Amino acid sequence: MSHVWFLDYKDCGNVLRGLEKLFETISSVVSRGDEVAIKLHMGELGNITYIRPVFVRKVVELVKSLGGRPFVTDTTTIYPENRFTAEKYLETAAFNGFSESTLGAPIVIADGDGYDGVSVKLDKRVRGCEIDSIEVASKIFNADAMIVLSHVKGHKLTGFGGAIKNLGMGCVTKRAKAIQHSANKVVLDELKCSGCGKCVEKCPFDALEMVNGIPKRDDKKCMNCSHCLFVCPENALSWPEGCSEKLQVNIAHAAYAVLKAFKEGKVGYLNFVQDVTPLCDCAAPAGRPLIPDVGILASLDPVAIDKASVDLVDRAGPLLIDEKIDPPDILGKLNKVRSYTQLEVSEELGIGSLSYELVKV
Repeated sequence: MSHVWFLDYKDCGNVLRGLEKLFETISSVVSRGDEVAIKLHMGELGNITYIRPVFVRKVVELVKSLGGRPFVTDTTTIYPENRFTAEKYLETAAFNGFSESTLGAPIVIADGDGYDGVSVKLDKRVRGCEIDSIEVASKIFNADAMIVLSHVKGHKLTGFGGAIKNLGMGCVTKRAKAIQHSANKVVLDELKCSGCGKCVEKCPFDALEMVNGIPKRDDKKCMNCSHCLFVCPENALSWPEGCSEKLQVNIAHAAYAVLKAFKEGKVGYLNFVQDVTPLCDCAAPAGRPLIPDVGILASLDPVAIDKASVDLVDRAGPLLIDEKIDPPDILGKLNKVRSYTQLEVSEELGIGSLSYELVKV
């Protein structure tokens, strides 16, 4: 049974001081002289519910107090918005309040413009996963330790996003993201297609062309970004049945690959159960918060901290929306998927445990 430490906002007057105490529970991750990646999602342009920069600044200071050399990091997206390249991401991060001056540490986009990575072979696979290897973003792969800061929120395809998704999807290159998202490669309903060609025009990878009035896909070029789905005015594109389950299996295996890059005990986790929105930080907007802010969790086990986070969301009380959804798995049900798969597969891979003891600090 893994330990998950809990800073309950109901019992905490000074949150930053409470965060200091909470961080002590995972401080063994950092040794003097370590280069420490502080991994988080810095928010899409227009999103306002990402983790606040003040929390990141405090973690930077705590890592420095232990003799670590922190850098703040994330990776580029496969969809062509404001974090598609390193340059665009840094501009978006600055707009959202993340800069070296505000954080006290450099911001490094770990995969460069999306393709700077190190291939990690998967020596273990479960539940029919077809992925052989995952490209881990170079700057993360080469770090000595990592503190993973995750905003707990909903997600259209995985139900919720937390530490496991932050590892599996957030610490890898564009190619690795594309491989994982092959589970939800979009399908076309030709009867709905008007032949307008908007999907072809907007595809960032030139993977589509019009043939006899119908868009045809070059699977060698397609990166499974689903941008075509979102720009189609006729709703002629959709995700395949059962894709959520397969995507979660892939994400868990990618998280496993990322953790293989670190020595045991060199990755710690902080989950922020606040501003819990229906959609992820990639969405702008992500929707109104669903529950009152709960608090912050810490653990050395990504599975346990995610399970504790989901349980706390379920126990937080009535949703702050008109729709009635009963636990368990409120975030999953809200997004019409089962979100426990990513946790179950991660446990099967040996990443962590679904059994945990919640300890208040």
